[in-house]
Amino acid sequence: MSLPVPDLDDRTFADLVLEARERLARSCPDWTDLSVHDPGLALIEVFAHLTEVMIYRLNRLPEKAYIEFLDLLGVPRHPPAAAWVDLTFHRAGTTETPIPIPAGTRVAAAREGASEQVVFVTTEAGGIPTGQTETTVRAYHCALIPGELIGTGTGLPGQRLRSQHAPIVTTTEPSDLQLGVEIRPGTATEGAVLREFAGRTFQIWQPVPTFAGANPGAQVYLLDRASGGVTFAPALDLRTPDGTRPGQLTTVAAVPPAGAQVRLWYRTGGGPGGNVAANTLTKLVDALPGVQVTNPAPARGGYGLEPLQAVLARGPAEVLSQQRAVTARDFELLATANAGAVARARAITRAAMWTFAKPGEVEVVLVPHVGEAARPGWRLPASVLFDHQVEAARTGVQDDLRDRLTVGTTCLATWGRYKEVCVLGRVVVRRGEDLEAVRRRLHDRLHQTISPLPSPQNATGWGFGESLRASNVYRMLEQAELGVRYVEDVRFVVPDAPSERVRAIAADEYEKDTWYAGAGELLCRSTNGARGWEPVRRFPEEEVRRVVPAPAATRPGMNARPGRVAVVTRHLGGSSRVYVSTDLGESWQRVAELEAGITDLAWTDRDAAGGLLVATDAGLYDLPLLPNAVPLQVLVEPTDPSRGFTAVETFVSERGVAGVAVAAQATAGVYVSTAGGQPGTFVNVGLTGIDTRALTVQLDGPATVLWAGVGEPDANRPGRGCFRARLFEATVRWEQLSSGWTGGTCWDLAFTPGRAVAATQSGGVLVADTTSATPTWLTSSVNSGLPLRDRTRFDPVQAVATNAATATAHVSLVGTNRGVYASTDMATWTAAHQTTDVVTIPDTWLLCSGDHNIEVVYDDATPSD
Repeated sequence: MSLPVPDLDDRTFADLVLEARERLARSCPDWTDLSVHDPGLALIEVFAHLTEVMIYRLNRLPEKAYIEFLDLLGVPRHPPAAAWVDLTFHRAGTTETPIPIPAGTRVAAAREGASEQVVFVTTEAGGIPTGQTETTVRAYHCALIPGELIGTGTGLPGQRLRSQHAPIVTTTEPSDLQLGVEIRPGTATEGAVLREFAGRTFQIWQPVPTFAGANPGAQVYLLDRASGGVTFAPALDLRTPDGTRPGQLTTVAAVPPAGAQVRLWYRTGGGPGGNVAANTLTKLVDALPGVQVTNPAPARGGYGLEPLQAVLARGPAEVLSQQRAVTARDFELLATANAGAVARARAITRAAMWTFAKPGEVEVVLVPHVGEAARPGWRLPASVLFDHQVEAARTGVQDDLRDRLTVGTTCLATWGRYKEVCVLGRVVVRRGEDLEAVRRRLHDRLHQTISPLPSPQNATGWGFGESLRASNVYRMLEQAELGVRYVEDVRFVVPDAPSERVRAIAADEYEKDTWYAGAGELLCRSTNGARGWEPVRRFPEEEVRRVVPAPAATRPGMNARPGRVAVVTRHLGGSSRVYVSTDLGESWQRVAELEAGITDLAWTDRDAAGGLLVATDAGLYDLPLLPNAVPLQVLVEPTDPSRGFTAVETFVSERGVAGVAVAAQATAGVYVSTAGGQPGTFVNVGLTGIDTRALTVQLDGPATVLWAGVGEPDANRPGRGCFRARLFEATVRWEQLSSGWTGGTCWDLAFTPGRAVAATQSGGVLVADTTSATPTWLTSSVNSGLPLRDRTRFDPVQAVATNAATATAHVSLVGTNRGVYASTDMATWTAAHQTTDVVTIPDTWLLCSGDHNIEVVYDDATPSD
């Protein structure tokens, strides 16, 4: 029995007799003979015995029966987990000889006056090699129990044994527990894992959650870590389908032979006390001459035995899941039940969210367990959550869930994504309140409420995908303190947002209302039409220059590649890098790094794998997206192999002809290939002497129109505007579109139905009617909302994109040095990177608190700060 059973009435026979004698003395003072020979006292003892029997039966119900039923149904009590830490062992002397660090080396926390010593132990051997001064070894807050003899086999089914030390803790190592059954030399089964101990050979058996489906000879057992109990296979009456008996009971799996020793290698201890701070573990319990030790990072992952009330609350849901992952609730319960490092889980059907997902894919988003010691004052920033994401726990959950799936279902376990938000506001309180105390309590309330993990103010933690609105904060702060008169000026600040140096903007053509923005080293994504942004990748010491999602398959012969997106970055060292994601930016792979500066890239559609054409300062390169592929140069101009290019664009005509256009540097013109960019197929189609900076293809019904944005080095001149030409005609004729152009250099081009949108150096965003015979560019008003550089010139707009045709409204986004701006009419623009009255997150994300700043003042006084 692993679950402790409470008694509804714990009185014994002696207690009942004593209580009756005390009442007798109060009610019948003349009854003085209380010896055992007195007939009345004999009756009292008889009734006390009968009452004790009734109490015994009473204690079996109701809570006792509930716990008994849960135990019979196999609902275990979650064991404690051992905190882990990476210990750094340093040389303390001048010797250069190797220093071995044996497995089992114990290191304690140097705490003065501590009632109980916190000891960590290494589970694998390490050492400081010759010529090195330090090494890192992982250790756990537990005690190693090697080869404990827990019993001797009887050869009978259903044998139960128990370890001497319980509970048995869980760790991040998959082999933290082994059970061995003694065998005679030479009798091991093929492929078995053997272990020598005390001159005997033991074959390692495997724990299973149930004997259902086990082969008759399978060497398996049930393990209850909370109680340390081990149960071997029972014998069952397995009837045949026709109802006849097989003649005898059948043992469903192997059992230890009679006389064979059964030994257990395991770990005990653990608990939240092991979550010690950094540089705390400095005391060597086992002497290592010439060595000093410390833990540069805090220990994490330790938590205690599951409370009984938590078992009672969890039991019904776990019983209903029947250990199979069918519903979303099944996935979530199993994810939190089988890995101690996981506190919360959210299961989603990926195909319901993403177009790139396959049918039957289930994603389980995990939130790590973080002990209270690791979040003092309930402060839980995203960095602490990231530190507690143990990869072994994620893979353990994923492997366990995959064993419980139904046919046709696949599962992927991922760690949660978090968006930090800082709440700013002003709270007015009555006279007599302690301003600093009120401010501290308000901050505590915000940190406890806006948290991915449960807290006193939020029993479940912040909800997945739940937005934070200003009204929530007003209500939260006004109800927090009796002395609060009112709350005003609540604002939100999201630290990781595209608020400056935005050089890349792109719309995903497969996912509705999905955008990308590159701001310095940060790549952000919006899945709700730019109403909110989430950081999907940070590229340290790099700057995001281009973001190019895979184009939609809108023409014959094109392959659909939903979820694909490529990014070009420029490293501070001068080199350029290309990253590719196949899951809408959730994960990334670096596919190329070139010393030459990459100016642009475009997707190709030559085969099912796809690829990229990369325009650089030293030529055009073809990059297949295959394992171990390298960029191969595509010869565009045979007379100048190293000619650089400023832009590249790929397209597919209405008839399915794949083409490539590139703009050469040094005003060498534009080249076009109508053979998919194959070497030797490029032809110079004009614009020689024109500084072409951007290329974009407009698919206008049956026509394929190539647009070219032109550079202007003189800031005092209005610029040449753009050129356009129809492709797939006998002669390529360029038409200059400069009427009304005042923006200088054209950095980027995009299209909405009937209009061209241009990003310019100094004129903001210019718009032209593409259906007009003589298009004229309409300039942006200084009151349009776009950021100004001075009273008449706009801040440079370096990128522009329009949303996919599947969106409900046509929206344009531009990138500037001051953030992202959005418009639906091209006349008025609003900042799309700023958070005003609501902070949104995708369905698989969670909010966590940043550095809140609530100003608390008296109703008739100046601010307290």
